Amino acid sequence: MKRVMKYSFLSTISAVTFDDFNTLRYSVNKEDIIYPIFRALKKHGIRIEEEDFLRKYFEGDRIYRKRLCETFRESLLDNIIIDALTSLGYESTGIQHTVTQAVDEALATQKAIWYSDALPVLSILRRKGYKLGLITNTHWRILDEIKKEFEKYLDVITLSYEHSYAKPHPSIFLVTLRELRVNAGSCLHVGDDPVADVEGARRVGMRTAFLKRGKIKANADMKIRRLSELIKLP
Repeated sequence: MKRVMKYSFLSTISAVTFDDFNTLRYSVNKEDIIYPIFRALKKHGIRIEEEDFLRKYFEGDRIYRKRLCETFRESLLDNIIIDALTSLGYESTGIQHTVTQAVDEALATQKAIWYSDALPVLSILRRKGYKLGLITNTHWRILDEIKKEFEKYLDVITLSYEHSYAKPHPSIFLVTLRELRVNAGSCLHVGDDPVADVEGARRVGMRTAFLKRGKIKANADMKIRRLSELIKLP
């Protein structure tokens, strides 16, 4: 843990932002979320064959991912589901509520666990007076109960599906800095992705901490192997 203290720039840091998955939390689900969504749709009266639905969904998902890579434009998972159903004959205005219900039920089955040191680190940094934020790429809606849990520890929560752009697009970092009311150079962004987190944050002038959980390398201002190393921030 002592190595954190060798970075002299840390004395200028007044805010810390975090990525979510594989940084603060990790998923334990093995099944693609589309399968519990399909089961929930059937339960709510949508009459479609699984093979037809999955074909249309995965076609839409490929288009979504291609566009995301090219433009960083984000969209909501619900919209891909609605597009798949309308291509199979359903009216989009008549199924929106059903899709929301089905996706909510499927999201409730998704298990995400906090890393053991995540909440203690967030609590300690907050007690030290740091402003804290979350900047995460997700086109899944965050359920209210999860958002309330985040709000216990984080001052600003920026979700790509709400913002319309995903990391590493500069706007998702800049809007978070604006809401935190800090300049880029006084904010440290912590994440596990060398492009989305490290390069994205560096491009807007933020300091970066690469959370190295595997063999991937990154050109970050500092590298850590566990969140608990951040406890040593001054």
